[in-house]
Amino acid sequence: MKKLLSAIAVLGLMSSAQALAAGSDESWEMTTRMDMPGMEMPGVTQTVCLPKGAAYQPTKEQQKKNCEITDLKVSGNKTSWKMHCSGKDAMEGSGEVTRSADKMDGTIKMAMMNMQMTQIISGKRVGTCQAK
Repeated sequence: MKKLLSAIAVLGLMSSAQALAAGSDESWEMTTRMDMPGMEMPGVTQTVCLPKGAAYQPTKEQQKKNCEITDLKVSGNKTSWKMHCSGKDAMEGSGEVTRSADKMDGTIKMAMMNMQMTQIISGKRVGTCQAK
């Protein structure tokens, strides 16, 4: 379970440390839920600030955790990528997120220690903020 929680932390959507304040950027309420065979986990919701109109990007936090993002592609309103994490919590994965003006949905699929996990992402735009 500790490794699973570590994997969730590694694959967090965006840094919640981004300042939320009045501004011209977009405040999003993002929920991430982990789906694993035989285990139910509640969704985690956080509010994040994104640059106005920006495509979804996997966080740079993964690279601090021995993870490499490859094949990052943005095509219209869809972002896709692959990732490889080495070391103690080694895993392989891929993700895809589709964004509209007020909604985001996507999945991140991961394989770790003979376990398959799917992280389900959903978000809605809830206001404005000032992205850093």
